[in-house]
Amino acid sequence: MRKQTRPPKPEILEQHGERWSRQWAELRAKNPSAGFQWYQAEGQTARDWCLPALKEMTQGHCAFCDAFPLEDRSKEPIEHFKPKSEPRFYADAFAWDNLYYCCERCQGSKGERWDDNLLRPDAADYSFERYFVFDYTTGEMKANPCAIPADQARAEITIRMYGLDTPQRRRCRSLELRQWQRSDERVLDDWAYRDFLDAGDDWKPEQQSVTF
Repeated sequence: MRKQTRPPKPEILEQHGERWSRQWAELRAKNPSAGFQWYQAEGQTARDWCLPALKEMTQGHCAFCDAFPLEDRSKEPIEHFKPKSEPRFYADAFAWDNLYYCCERCQGSKGERWDDNLLRPDAADYSFERYFVFDYTTGEMKANPCAIPADQARAEITIRMYGLDTPQRRRCRSLELRQWQRSDERVLDDWAYRDFLDAGDDWKPEQQSVTF
């Protein structure tokens, strides 16, 4: 989960965000099973207004697993970090700091679940090294064993909820690293799993493990 810097809030959310969140809360109060909708302004949905800035924040990568490019660019999900279906978070449905560019796998893994200890990749005090390490023999991503217990717990919760260490994730990271090491076109932002590639650039198969 790569460190990110959130760009300024789109003007459309400055103008309409709070009202849209109130509309969503009112809709759910009337019908608790109502499906979420991106409200419109000036001929575009709020999703379309927000998407360019969210993609800029991650250079087009998933905000959580750093996959690139997203498998189905026609969908390009926007993740509500605090779940929009949870009554206590209705007011955050259109809050700028609650929205992330996200792949379908991460979004599907987390779903509408929530934990107060979930890590934000754009939090001021977040860094990958503080919470996580990689094992380059397996592609595994795990909590940093040198971190304090509270930080380890937050890392484990984040890994579990976003599915960041499934067998498929491990294989994908390992494959990307092998391709990266063989490639002559090494512009990091054009590759998936940038933290994994960046730290593992000099790793060789005979090495036992490399961590931050």
